[in-house]
Amino acid sequence: MSRQLPNKCWKTRAEVEGRAYRMLSFFHAHPSEIPEDQWTVLDHEDSKILVDKVSLALMAECRCEMLSREADAGSKEPTIVAVQLDPLEDTPKVVEDVEQKVDE
Repeated sequence: MSRQLPNKCWKTRAEVEGRAYRMLSFFHAHPSEIPEDQWTVLDHEDSKILVDKVSLALMAECRCEMLSREADAGSKEPTIVAVQLDPLEDTPKVVEDVEQKVDE
């Protein structure tokens, strides 16, 4: 089942070594709410996003589409307001079907 989860850090950017990074968390509204080591870097479409590890674990189970505001359409790194999560559960079934056809 598809779901859209809001990014609670959509108003926040983190500055690391002089560069501002977008932040993504389904659970925390500010990076100071959890220890620094609970954040990790996600390489996404030629950009880097700081994501908390629990949110990233949820995303690992899905095909993810970062959703932004229409007002940010022209931006190179638009604010991520939510993530569309589509479960990967159908993928193993497709692989099994292909394997069966190869064996026949």
